[in-house]
Amino acid sequence: MEFRPGDLVQLKSGGRSMTVVKSDKTNVDVIWYGESDDALRTATIPAVCLDVIELDDDEDFEDDE
Repeated sequence: MEFRPGDLVQLKSGGRSMTVVKSDKTNVDVIWYGESDDALRTATIPAVCLDVIELDDDEDFEDDE
């Protein structure tokens, strides 16, 4: 799967939504807001572990965490 900057992604096992910053064939750099400590977090995650979150235009996305 190809990931593009700005895509919303989530671990295949679930969890919070993250935004793609950049990607290559094997890894995806993501960023998200850590509400518990009010900070931006970043990580590099293997592409095989992520799915793109598809949102309808009229759907609002809210994290469960």
